[in-house]
Amino acid sequence: MCYNLVDKTAVMGYLFLLFTIITESVAVIFMKRSNGFEYKGEALIAVTGYILSFVFLTLALKYLPVGIANATWAGASVVLVALAGIFLMGESLNLVQWFFIALIVIGLAGINLTKST
Repeated sequence: MCYNLVDKTAVMGYLFLLFTIITESVAVIFMKRSNGFEYKGEALIAVTGYILSFVFLTLALKYLPVGIANATWAGASVVLVALAGIFLMGESLNLVQWFFIALIVIGLAGINLTKST
């Protein structure tokens, strides 16, 4: 007997959601780098990233509940952009900010590892 342990529709939804998170995070980073749209190349990357993120989110919503998808997108993007700010732009977080970033990660794990009824 062979059991299908992976829900293929959820996998597709989370794959599109991953693309959403990455493209939106890239958009935010390049929006910062555009210096208020002074640098047109960076601004174009930012706008393109936002367009792609909405396309991917729309595709993810075909497979995932809207509340879970939106919360995951927002939270994961916050974490990813905060890390990019640290490693790519020399920004820093204090201990309290790290604590709240950790809470976001815990919340993301919680909402995605529990099944809704």
